[in-house]
Amino acid sequence: MRPRSIDRKAEKRAAVRSVVVSTLLQLMMVAALLWLRTMGPPDWLSGLLLLLAVADLITIPFTFTALWQRVREIEKGELEEAKKY
Repeated sequence: MRPRSIDRKAEKRAAVRSVVVSTLLQLMMVAALLWLRTMGPPDWLSGLLLLLAVADLITIPFTFTALWQRVREIEKGELEEAKKY
């Protein structure tokens, strides 16, 4: 029995959509953390909120790196090859 063909365009769209949604949620979280800093928390809490916002921003480029790798996998047809086994 031959495995079902996979729609590569749909797979790429799904991968890109998930990265875009994830990035938007991360940016919203950063905005919320920075907004909370303006509310006048104690110095230690203000520093912690800034640290969390920066840590959240650092992960965004890695998300796009993972997307790039995923798109390459889809283009090479690695998922179709895996379904043969």
